[in-house]
Amino acid sequence: MPRRLGLPSVYLAAAVATAATTAVPLAMTPASGLALRAAPVEPARSYIVTARDRVAARDLVGEVRWRVRRYYTSALPGFATFLTPAELAELRADTRVRTIEPDREIHAMTGRGPSRPSGGRASGAGVTMYVVDSGVAVRRDEFGDRAWRAFDATGGTGRDCGGHGTRLASRAHDGAPKAGIASVRVLGCGGSGTLADVLAGLDWVHRHARGPSVATLSFDGADSPALARAAGSLSESGVFVVTATDGGACRVTSDGRAFSGHAPYLAAAAARHLELHPNAGPAVLASRLNCDTARGAIRQNPSGPNNLLMRNGGL
Repeated sequence: MPRRLGLPSVYLAAAVATAATTAVPLAMTPASGLALRAAPVEPARSYIVTARDRVAARDLVGEVRWRVRRYYTSALPGFATFLTPAELAELRADTRVRTIEPDREIHAMTGRGPSRPSGGRASGAGVTMYVVDSGVAVRRDEFGDRAWRAFDATGGTGRDCGGHGTRLASRAHDGAPKAGIASVRVLGCGGSGTLADVLAGLDWVHRHARGPSVATLSFDGADSPALARAAGSLSESGVFVVTATDGGACRVTSDGRAFSGHAPYLAAAAARHLELHPNAGPAVLASRLNCDTARGAIRQNPSGPNNLLMRNGGL
């Protein structure tokens, strides 16, 4: 993992570069296809288009890029764009398109946790936890030099004006105090944001995550095909993804994703495990995490030194 010194400037530069490539200016001149049409007189709505593959996504963007808001190049082969009803029907019939769904509002989810986080011989050193949320208030008195603003999909400075992301980061930090915390802001001050911005945040993490990494996603949107595909792609890239749920039960998938009402605490547990086993990929890590709803604590599994026993979703 790179030295923490100098990370904020590196991530700021990366954020600027990513914003330039994912947010497509409206002034761009279209080259062909749908883009050659006159400005639509029908009302247009924002949609998320997922293509069959990256080549298809690139070709489709080349046809409609004059109204493309975001172009996802890593976590998802697709883009966010404005479409009229006629254009929507045309794209639905296009064999290069996998799914189309309306862009919509995404809301933060408030998780729960125990009165005290569990410790252990590991503290998350050498691991980066990506908090994909409303931002993180980088407070040295709380996080020291282990937290930084990595990316802001909303076009701001990464400042957490609502507090939700900072609270989650604090809980994760309590459980893994030596892990790095990268703030990836996708939600606004009111605790909500757009699906297009959330996907942009996951796309950024997919492009920039290095070394042992965990991403925590504490917002709704479980019924979104694009969000599910982006999270799965992030896991396939080597990032262990922890997604918040309404209930306290924990569920771990074979491809290396976890779902829990205690997402930041579970993320911290994964970070502690990755400190001891930095080469463990998400699928391997998932296989070593056993969910049980009997109790509300997380502890080392006495039956094996490499296992963690998760009860009631984590810490």
